[in-house]
Amino acid sequence: MASVPSSQDMLISSFLDIAVDQTVDTAREFLQATNWSLEEAIQRFFSGNNNGGAEAAAESFNYSPLIEENPTLWESDDVRLPLPVRREVLYGENSGLYEDEREQISSSTFDSYDNNTLSVLFRPPYELLYNGPFDHAKEAGAKRNRWLLVNVQSRSEFASDTLNRDTWANDIVAQMIENNFVFWQEGDHTEEGRKVCTYYKLDSRPVILVIDPITGQNMRSWNGMVQPETLLEDAMTFIDRTPSEYHSDLLRKQFDRLTHLDRIEEEPNRSLIDKNLVCRIAIRLPDGRRIQRNFMKTDPIKLLWSFCSTQFEEAKTKAFRFRQAMPGPTKFWASNFWTCDSNLTFEESGLDNSVIALVMI
Repeated sequence: MASVPSSQDMLISSFLDIAVDQTVDTAREFLQATNWSLEEAIQRFFSGNNNGGAEAAAESFNYSPLIEENPTLWESDDVRLPLPVRREVLYGENSGLYEDEREQISSSTFDSYDNNTLSVLFRPPYELLYNGPFDHAKEAGAKRNRWLLVNVQSRSEFASDTLNRDTWANDIVAQMIENNFVFWQEGDHTEEGRKVCTYYKLDSRPVILVIDPITGQNMRSWNGMVQPETLLEDAMTFIDRTPSEYHSDLLRKQFDRLTHLDRIEEEPNRSLIDKNLVCRIAIRLPDGRRIQRNFMKTDPIKLLWSFCSTQFEEAKTKAFRFRQAMPGPTKFWASNFWTCDSNLTFEESGLDNSVIALVMI
């Protein structure tokens, strides 16, 4: 009994029906890169093929419905198929078509021309993009010591198209990306896109993020259409410092603070103080130990760094961060607001009476 082709095999077959003379490996590569979206895979293939891609796409247009409905059209010597580039259709007096039929075919051809033109005008910057899942892009950024630039788009938001047309197509922006970033773009309709939207709690599209490839921390974000000049100016911070330089500066700040910090104050005694004013923090250390301490809710969270440096020897010479210790989406707290220099209190930060883990950078 013959085996039934899988859905992926059928997509590969459909891809090869359109992309003539291509191999199965090529079809699989483009389909995997677009999460098995045939439409996007074909668009990416022809957009990236500068040697006749547009003509091949035009020639793959399906004329069979027109032939079935108007068999006499193709029998006339005065009629020819639409030209691949200009998308014109010529009709003779004896073509056998009524006026409304001619208008219908002309409209269809015109729409096809418009769609092709728009796909070129708003095409994603494939030549700049990292081709792979988000986690692999983050790993590539860490290995290359580059920030991860993320753009999550939406098919229903025109700003996604204008980003492609005006911002990513800008020569200076493209040069900035090539020299300083790993660039990853995905739609929110794909599995990878939805995963990133959920993880970073993104509630609007399109959105641009700068991700620390070492920790996964969201360092900066922009919503909606971002003009090239604005993006270039705002991204200058990340051009001036690579991820490794950023973490070296973070370690230096932490070391300087610990060096000049006065000894941590005596631990509050819950039996002598109103319990509503005190919180207890439990910290899991990398060596498996668990330490606990009482803090006043009005104390700044930077005392955590001071306390841990007295309890864990490695923390005196290496930078570290805190994250939640319980199962669930990981949240790093040493962001622009949650650092060893932060003046947020335990109550303001939401860390009061919580269990956290110390993580070495």
